Amino acid sequence: MIKSMKYASRKAIAVMMGEIAASRFEKPDVDILIPIPLHKGSEREYNQTELIARGLSAVWGVPVEKCLRWTIYAPSQASSADRLGRALPAGAMEAVCGAGLRALLVDDVCTTGNTLMAAGIAVTRAGGFVREAVTWSRSV
Repeated sequence: MIKSMKYASRKAIAVMMGEIAASRFEKPDVDILIPIPLHKGSEREYNQTELIARGLSAVWGVPVEKCLRWTIYAPSQASSADRLGRALPAGAMEAVCGAGLRALLVDDVCTTGNTLMAAGIAVTRAGGFVREAVTWSRSV
């Protein structure tokens, strides 16, 4: 499903994945859902993580805010040959909203955790509070 969603332009799958995840988990005590942005240089025409967040939002009633943006070129952790143990540089991401809000980060795949960590740091620096994160899958 992940490959179809990401690489075969199957956008509807992403929304359904979010709806399925939201139906399986209790609604979190958060104010906003923040999807991880596409990496700079991505050729994908849509952000699959935002679509997953929209599916979560449809069930939970929590708004989606596109607060994050990459400040540097950072290749996808999933495609990085030397991905394990390789932290993203400080300030790799910044948040442009979310101050004073309790946030849930949304990503499709957690490979190393580095992207979620960079996002959490960015939201915290902007004055927000990351309460939880949701990913569809985890790379082992």
